[in-house]
Amino acid sequence: MTKPGKHRIAVCMGTACYLKGGQQLLDELAILLGAKAGEITDDGEFSITAVRCIGCCGLAPVLTVDGEVYGNLKADQLAGIVAKYRGK
Repeated sequence: MTKPGKHRIAVCMGTACYLKGGQQLLDELAILLGAKAGEITDDGEFSITAVRCIGCCGLAPVLTVDGEVYGNLKADQLAGIVAKYRGK
């Protein structure tokens, strides 16, 4: 039982998201934030979770940050999304 990060990132790993790049999103987040799925960043700002299905298969790959859905993602878009929440 650990306190989650201030901002919670959930990366969908359901079938459609996995096939369309869900793992690449997790890999890029690990590079950007220095934390893998199931971990919290050292500054306590973000926690990252791999989830089975968000229910937005038509937008695959998908992740949510604090419940806000981001779909049709490419790994290079994550830096901009993370920047939106950093220090907020």
